[in-house]
Amino acid sequence: MPQFRYADIHCHPNLKTFGHSFSRHNSPRADMWHEINPSWFTRKIHRLTGVSKFSQADFSSMAKGKAKIISLSLYPFEKGFFINPNVPPPLAAFLADWGIEIGYNRIRHLQKHTDYFTDLLKEYEFVINSRQEHIINGQAYRWQLAANWQEAENISAQENTIAVIISIEGAHVFNCGLADFGVKPDENEILNNIKKVKQWQYAPLFIGLSHNFNNDLCGHARSLQRLGKLVNQEKNIDAGLFNLGEKVVHALLDNSNGRSIYIDLKHMSLAARQQYLQLLKRDYSNRKIPLIVSHGAVMGLSLNGGRANTGCYDIFNAADINFYDEEIIAVAASGGLFALQMDICINADLKKLKAGLPVIPGETPLHRSARIIWNQLQHIAMVLDSNGMFAWGTTAIGSDFDGSINPFPGILTVESFEPLAKELLHLTADFITQKKLSLPQNAQCSTEEIIDGFMYGNASEVFERIFLIHSSRSLIGMPWFHDSVPPLC
Repeated sequence: MPQFRYADIHCHPNLKTFGHSFSRHNSPRADMWHEINPSWFTRKIHRLTGVSKFSQADFSSMAKGKAKIISLSLYPFEKGFFINPNVPPPLAAFLADWGIEIGYNRIRHLQKHTDYFTDLLKEYEFVINSRQEHIINGQAYRWQLAANWQEAENISAQENTIAVIISIEGAHVFNCGLADFGVKPDENEILNNIKKVKQWQYAPLFIGLSHNFNNDLCGHARSLQRLGKLVNQEKNIDAGLFNLGEKVVHALLDNSNGRSIYIDLKHMSLAARQQYLQLLKRDYSNRKIPLIVSHGAVMGLSLNGGRANTGCYDIFNAADINFYDEEIIAVAASGGLFALQMDICINADLKKLKAGLPVIPGETPLHRSARIIWNQLQHIAMVLDSNGMFAWGTTAIGSDFDGSINPFPGILTVESFEPLAKELLHLTADFITQKKLSLPQNAQCSTEEIIDGFMYGNASEVFERIFLIHSSRSLIGMPWFHDSVPPLC
């Protein structure tokens, strides 16, 4: 049985730890190596509430889980999480801390401040200054930030070392989306803040244009159904791309200084995603901009509502925070990445799941969860194959671990990724023997190559491609660019 390393293009080892750095005492939970293992009690809480009161993607767990490359996502929390007109702020902070565990003092700070950009700078400095080495069971482990692909490649090649690439979740960080809190968006300030971030030593490789609340740039998809009336996402939900948002997109993609920050489509409304693709076609016909979905899932539908005959179980979550078949094709054609979020509620409609995925006698929670994930991978492969494209080069892991998600049973932390890979190996082998794929390059890949691609290889290849774009004004004529994703096998 092969051994599997992994890459994770969207995780938050910094989110809770940075929050605990606001504690009035020196909390061990402010250390990104600090590990809180699932216990009987916390597993029970997770089963009953979906809340994970254990660490999922601390660096100790990632080291033991054989991480080699991760994208650490900076995320200054949006104020909309913590301000409810019907709940006194101290009580709201206490209740929110129980659910997301970023620290009471951190939440009180978020309730009071009116400057997302300053908060971003503090989080970036926290990561830069965090401890990078740790001893686990007598062995030294290390993580190290990478500013370019050469650094990432050299770091990940070292034994017991994880290469860390910065990304950002939500363009509100440039200090917009605060009008309801007394700060109107200032175009010059926002564009200047983008320039400042591009000058960082470890500038982000990509950024989500939207997140959970209005940011004055584009509409967002509904995402917080579990919180009900505790939060209000209604302002500009499902809206398109605004004029200020277009200017921000151009500023981010500008490569006149040799560095673009690419757009992560996750959390954008469907209208905003479609308008962004139109903008690329209109304004960047001389460039191939890679499309990135850092932590998503598919709907199993085309934009016209039709369902392709992919042989998959109809258990998909059809909320439009997830992605249509045409969008999967666009991501693959751009040479981008579609990373699967390790959240059962995103990957499946729980009502459909109970009735639609037959129970195999004696199956473990891990095996059943692997079947749900394989349902996503099979659908993507069949859609790409039926459109004459390479089926296995686009998917990756974008766990969103420690981002307050509801993880799959049996896949509560990153230490479960290698066991997951081995379960997927069997499911892939069963699928390949059914001979459903039409293109030889898709049908003849080995199961090990397919799963290694999902676990590590695809993210590594696409990150290399994206970093190389920084040194080129255009992909046209570059020998490593193809109109569709090149085969890895």
